[in-house]
Amino acid sequence: MPDGVVLSVSQLNRYVKSIIEQDRNLQTVFVQGEISNFTNHYKTGHFYMTIKDEFSSIKAVMFKTANMHLKFMPENAMSVIIKGRVSVFERDGQYQLYIDDM
Repeated sequence: MPDGVVLSVSQLNRYVKSIIEQDRNLQTVFVQGEISNFTNHYKTGHFYMTIKDEFSSIKAVMFKTANMHLKFMPENAMSVIIKGRVSVFERDGQYQLYIDDM
């Protein structure tokens, strides 16, 4: 990106998302942590949560198409290993974990 270019917030978030999504190390990740702030969004069927360990946390989402294959219902304080990818939710400029399996 050239020096001195003025970007809109949307352009910046889209650019950061493209950089993160090009990183092969972030396309498939396995993360171990504890579920907190779990929400089953009944209207859409999506699960929203935070995955945390002793020192850090990351926001996460598991879309209905992925969570319908789970053999258990996630809940707060549950220790899990997650398979997913890292990307940016452009609207909020927030990077998060998109869960494929747990």
